[in-house]
Amino acid sequence: MSNTDRDQEIRNRAYLLWEKAGRPTGQEHDFWAEAAREIEGADKSEDEASSNRFKAR
Repeated sequence: MSNTDRDQEIRNRAYLLWEKAGRPTGQEHDFWAEAAREIEGADKSEDEASSNRFKAR
């Protein structure tokens, strides 16, 4: 995934989190950070699942 794609995915998730919280002002960085943690955590889980799938047992 390119950085541009990742940024857009984080932006979209942060917006949804912000809306769900009632659109508070002054917390943009908090919502961005939360969205980034969620997206990056999901990416890591997918990478681990993918790499585990091909390990010899």
